[in-house]
Amino acid sequence: MNTSRLKDYLLFNRNILIGFAGAFLTGAGISQAIAGLTSPIVNSLISIVTETSVFFAIFGILFYFDNKDKFVDEQGERREFSRVKWVLLKLASTLSIAEIEYNTVKPAIHFWLLTLDYPPFVASTIASFITTIGYLAIANSMAYLTRLFKKP
Repeated sequence: MNTSRLKDYLLFNRNILIGFAGAFLTGAGISQAIAGLTSPIVNSLISIVTETSVFFAIFGILFYFDNKDKFVDEQGERREFSRVKWVLLKLASTLSIAEIEYNTVKPAIHFWLLTLDYPPFVASTIASFITTIGYLAIANSMAYLTRLFKKP
């Protein structure tokens, strides 16, 4: 693996981790805030919707800024939208499988911990930590399989 692709993978993982940090803080805060108002299942579902929204906003912005210069033609004058569309398709394929894992496992663990009378913030923290590890493993595997960072 050349240094350019290694850098791409490191930036990809950094973006995922920063996105999850923001998502985790938001989701755990929301989970704690609504703990007395909702049942554990509703708490888990609202938390996952909040986390997903925040994650994609942060990750999308970071991924764009890290990769925006890769889609300019050789003269540096205009964007090659066919390459942008192709990378977005690969990125959606890569993250969709990882999101399936995250969106099924995280609420299940969160709900289970809430039913064991863990505090909502702690339950959300543990569930997020466990599923983030799985998300990174799947996202990196899928990035490799879809050749996300291979030069066209």
